[in-house]
Amino acid sequence: MDVLLRGGPGDGRVIPGGGETVVWQACLYEITGEYGHHRHGSNLRIYRHRPDCCQHHGRGSEDRGE
Repeated sequence: MDVLLRGGPGDGRVIPGGGETVVWQACLYEITGEYGHHRHGSNLRIYRHRPDCCQHHGRGSEDRGE
């Protein structure tokens, strides 16, 4: 199954995946209840970028970018 990524560095990309989360180039995307349209006419489940996977949120020494 292909999914559509929204937000973050993978915004607009269509990748193979499924389940609750997908990973694209070290970024985490979570499933939403939304569907988007692929240029070939098919509906794809939208996965939204988790901003805390790439941004600093005060986690001290554990806070490292990929």
